[in-house]
Amino acid sequence: MLKRILPESLDVLSTFLERKVALPVYNTLVNSISGTTIYKKTKSELKDKNFLYCIYDFPSYIHGAITNTNWKLKIINTYKGSLILLKNHKSTDDYLKSKFSSGRRSKFRTYQRRLETCFNIEYKSYFGTISRKEYDHLFEAFHKMIKNRFLEKKIQNYDLSRWDIYYDIAYPLINSKEAVLFVIYNDKKPISICLNLVRDKTIYGYVRTYDIDYSKFYIGFTDFIKQLDWCFDNKIEVFDLLKGNYPYKTKLIDTQYNFQKHVLYNSKSILTSISANIIVTRTRAFYVLVRFLKSLNFNILYHNFLKYKYRNRELSKIDTSSKKIVVEKLELMDSNANLIDIDINNEAFSHLRRPVYNFLYANQESINTIEIFKFQKAADAYIIKGKNNISKITFQ
Repeated sequence: MLKRILPESLDVLSTFLERKVALPVYNTLVNSISGTTIYKKTKSELKDKNFLYCIYDFPSYIHGAITNTNWKLKIINTYKGSLILLKNHKSTDDYLKSKFSSGRRSKFRTYQRRLETCFNIEYKSYFGTISRKEYDHLFEAFHKMIKNRFLEKKIQNYDLSRWDIYYDIAYPLINSKEAVLFVIYNDKKPISICLNLVRDKTIYGYVRTYDIDYSKFYIGFTDFIKQLDWCFDNKIEVFDLLKGNYPYKTKLIDTQYNFQKHVLYNSKSILTSISANIIVTRTRAFYVLVRFLKSLNFNILYHNFLKYKYRNRELSKIDTSSKKIVVEKLELMDSNANLIDIDINNEAFSHLRRPVYNFLYANQESINTIEIFKFQKAADAYIIKGKNNISKITFQ
């Protein structure tokens, strides 16, 4: 019986981008979009003849050259990736005009304007320098926001499973200008954070989240536009949004590319060649089946199954019964009501933040000009008083 040769498996994103470790066998790696050489081997580091590699998530626009004729490469297209060709646009405004109608662009401006009207907003990017204290503070907030967002969505999150890795790699990458951290602050409190990796003239959209209490403000769009501004200021030519087939991506991207699985093997070994070809045959058959099932819309059923399988099990440990929120507009304050002032920065009133922020958005009111009261004799009833509008909020 022939002995099976097991491959060494590597992932391009975690190996080459995160840990900056050279991929094996390739002598050069060239970004075909920017035309830049992103890696060049300085010495030979080949394994023994009975060896093969499976390299996952290899972007098809990166071309690897191999000069050793003993090593063979077979490529299988796997998933689709998405990117924006920033080099085809002069500025953020030019890009937005090419992708969105004037009405849609006006909405983007409205989201940003209302965010800045309602709160004390500051935009900051960390690229080349960040203190350890500030880094730790931001990553603590980053983790909390992702966790809360996916508890609300009731599903597990892949990024949380790799959080220790992100925490370890991001600090040196930011300080060496190989990653950038985008942050939106409200009164020095981070409410949106995005970590992107950077290589030469390409930026990779990696991990992002926001404070769900600000959902009404569509903060993701404002964050994205600020990222585009930074990209054009820093001569970035490609914005790679990586994997994930989300509706919002189709509206943003210029083109798609293939993620690939590269099977590299030393052809001088018969056993290695046989093992490599078995891997290639099985992988191709698998993705043929995936594409066929998608054509039958089986992927909808499959994704529903995954949502159940990977449902967020932390929900079983906490009270997820949410009360109904009733909002009632008032003409005048009830002078006979027994009210006390409250501060929603107090964690005891954290559940009130989203309806208060929704009030700010709807009435274009600043957080600095409203008053919030609690009815002393009602269990969970409140008054929000703005300059021109009053609302009663009741949790039932």
